[in-house]
Amino acid sequence: MASSCARKDPSPGLVDTTALGTVRGLHFARVQTHFHSPYSFDACDSKGLDDAGNPNTDCLHDIKKAFCTNHVNLAFLTDHVSHLADYEFPQLVLAEAGDTILYNGSAEPIATQINCSDGFKSAMAPGLEGRLLALGMEHHASPVIATRQAIYGGESSTERAQLETLSNALVGVPHTESRDLTTIQSIAPKFIEIYNVHANIDPKLRKKWLGLAPFEHIAKFLNYLVDPFNQLNADFFFMEFVQFAPVYMQRWNALLAGGMQVTGLGGLDSHENVFPQKASDGERLDGHRRMTRFMSNLVLTTADDSTTIKAAIQAGRVYFALEGIGTPAGLDFYGNQNGTIVEMGGTLTVGGQMASIIATVPTAHSSSFFMNPRNQPFIEGELHYIDASGNESVVALAKGGEQIVYNNPAAGHYRMHVYMYPLHLFDLIFSKKYASQRYQWVISNPVKVVP
Repeated sequence: MASSCARKDPSPGLVDTTALGTVRGLHFARVQTHFHSPYSFDACDSKGLDDAGNPNTDCLHDIKKAFCTNHVNLAFLTDHVSHLADYEFPQLVLAEAGDTILYNGSAEPIATQINCSDGFKSAMAPGLEGRLLALGMEHHASPVIATRQAIYGGESSTERAQLETLSNALVGVPHTESRDLTTIQSIAPKFIEIYNVHANIDPKLRKKWLGLAPFEHIAKFLNYLVDPFNQLNADFFFMEFVQFAPVYMQRWNALLAGGMQVTGLGGLDSHENVFPQKASDGERLDGHRRMTRFMSNLVLTTADDSTTIKAAIQAGRVYFALEGIGTPAGLDFYGNQNGTIVEMGGTLTVGGQMASIIATVPTAHSSSFFMNPRNQPFIEGELHYIDASGNESVVALAKGGEQIVYNNPAAGHYRMHVYMYPLHLFDLIFSKKYASQRYQWVISNPVKVVP
């Protein structure tokens, strides 16, 4: 007889996005846009560098394992000013034996391709998290350490422009919850975060910026650490705490209504510095593999290199997805202007021609049902309208697998929001009530409508 204390296996990795198909010549890439390597001072339990200044290889290998296991096509590493500014750029690429260094057109190393054991190829590219988030830097903004420290620590439109022009990065605002609207508008970012895991967990940030009870769910994490019979699947511990505070949509809606084209992204903000204790599957509770399974940005792109994906993000062809409860299949959201397609992130002109907003509400991909569940998830999609004042309302509804066709839309912005009741996870989670709770599952970027 097997021991009741046998170690519990982790959940399978996320499905390769090639299984999600294509739409109009675009395919899905799974992208992480806020991720800390050993070059962040507070990563790896604040032990990212050894006494000789070399990266913590155990922590680095956790990152690479996570990207391979969960089929992350591209991760934009975003390290803090310390120690990012202190090292020369080729060192930040973090290539090891067995990896492939990727170069830009100027023969500069800009990313590392991880050649995974199953044949999958993931990539990670250096970048910055200061007061700004710089994705896919291709070189330092200055050869002088003090100069780049000053640029990397700034938060005005000046530093945003310097990062864009001097390092070729895509620059936005992280931790939107803690930034006032006027500051964001003055920066004129290309993107903002519409969710951040760190802010959702940290008691101080929850209370100060999200208006949430600081310790509401912290004690529940102990259920996954004190698990004497190894009955729990710690990959689902996030269901105990994930909450979408209204401040994110309020900021985003105000920016859109004010005329700014700004993409919404989800920030994983993984550090491996919160819960070093191990769950019953033998991995730390905040391990990179577990975190990258939790949420993703699904980018519609023509290629998976950092330059093409940066352009796709700036164009707004991104879905935020809480993939921990299931990978969405059949996603589609676009405008149709008299037979001409306007992709997500684009602008649809109405008046004198037939115009429609079209949204296909996804279902859960078959990989989401690895436990032969007794129940199917219940999925419902909503078409949201943001008017000229930034007010948001629901204008159409559909269930998973159904399509919304919204004709003659009024001027403003439209987004698809998809919600799930993850009934299929009933046998995998500690608090069974969470299987019947409504979760924000997918958020599209908007289609803008103008007269």
